[in-house]
Amino acid sequence: MKVNLVLFFLFVFFCSLFGENRYGIKSIENLIQKNFNVLQNVNLSAQGSIINTYEEQLVQQWVSDNWMSTQRNTTTIDTTKWFMTVLAELNHPQLGWTNMSKIEYQFKILDETFGFVQMKMYNFSESEWKLQGQIDYTYDSNDFVIQVDVQYDFGIGLMPYSKVIFSNNSAGLPLTEIVENFNFATSTLENDSKITYTYNDTNPKDLVTEKESYWNSTQWVDTLQTVYTRNSELLPLTKTDQLFTNSTTLENLYRYEYTYDGSGFNVTEENSKYWDNNTNNWIESTKEIYTYTLTEEVNSILSQQYFNNNWSDVWRTTNYYGVDDNITKEFTETYTGTLWMNQSQILYSYTPTNVGDKEIKVNNFTLSNNYPNPFNPTTTIYYELATGGFVTLKVYDILGNEISTLVNKFQPAGNYKTWFEGKNSSNKQLASGTYLYRLQSNGNAITKKMILLR
Repeated sequence: MKVNLVLFFLFVFFCSLFGENRYGIKSIENLIQKNFNVLQNVNLSAQGSIINTYEEQLVQQWVSDNWMSTQRNTTTIDTTKWFMTVLAELNHPQLGWTNMSKIEYQFKILDETFGFVQMKMYNFSESEWKLQGQIDYTYDSNDFVIQVDVQYDFGIGLMPYSKVIFSNNSAGLPLTEIVENFNFATSTLENDSKITYTYNDTNPKDLVTEKESYWNSTQWVDTLQTVYTRNSELLPLTKTDQLFTNSTTLENLYRYEYTYDGSGFNVTEENSKYWDNNTNNWIESTKEIYTYTLTEEVNSILSQQYFNNNWSDVWRTTNYYGVDDNITKEFTETYTGTLWMNQSQILYSYTPTNVGDKEIKVNNFTLSNNYPNPFNPTTTIYYELATGGFVTLKVYDILGNEISTLVNKFQPAGNYKTWFEGKNSSNKQLASGTYLYRLQSNGNAITKKMILLR
């Protein structure tokens, strides 16, 4: 399979199933797709000045008439090694910005595009990055992808999780895609699903149908078929999903219709319908309407739903761009039926920023889950006081016997943290087990559990 630009992004989406969020995917699109023509020339000096080698996305939600920062995604690209890192952080009310996940992409230049070589997915745990999964790509002599191997760590190190095997046509596009998943009972990779692709007889790049099948232990059983019609640019005009009710009979499910502007590239409307077996007709369901800037960047998306023979607005997204056509803000609103309400926004920056003044601010009496949990030998406990007062934070065994006092004093309102070292009030180490910790102040009390593992 030749990894052209479209399949490149399909593989990114595939990898997102193993931990990446949608904003990380959009990083690749923003950083690479727009500059793709330059990249084809393999001119590193030109690429270094045009590619955004750094992009930061600050995700914010509208809460109580204020924008609250909830997630930050940072993408960096090393064009000398064709190595990319996407880092995702969450903004915790008590902890501030904390690492969540990281994905490392290694790719290479092919004849006309990029090809993935390897992806590594990490989770942040116990103050360090831990490798959670890895995807490796195998190419044939034509630089067509013929195999994708996925490994995952279930607690004992990386082990096989799944394998995707491709056969390809002369254009490098897949004819078959067979997925094998790991069977823990037999410790082997076994057939799971298959997609069979058919193309126009006169154009090996014109995909006509996709047929999905599953393995029932003895043979492939067809389940779903997707049929396409396309415009002169080979972009879809219609996409119809059909269900196999038996080996030879198909039943309509969903249909998607696409309208383009004069260029044939930019979608102006995407209309989805579902099949009504009672009337044997396609029924309107939802649609999205797109507008573009003069430089053909997406300016706005309006989503509507069909109800009671009328189209009703649901949500809309408006994009803002800088003079260099780099997106600077993605602003989303929802419609209440009478007015538009702020929902979320993503702020883009191409140089490192300080977002400390945009962190979540709360003022509650709260006790957070200890971290790490389970722990050995030390864990951290965070808590917040809405008002000042005398505070106690004590540890008890599962029978309610007091084990240790961590806090016993007056404290003003604010955020605090303390540590429990797995010892009793006599400084003796405790045995493994479940313990309780209880915060009390001004007549309020919260109790939570923690587990000590020696």
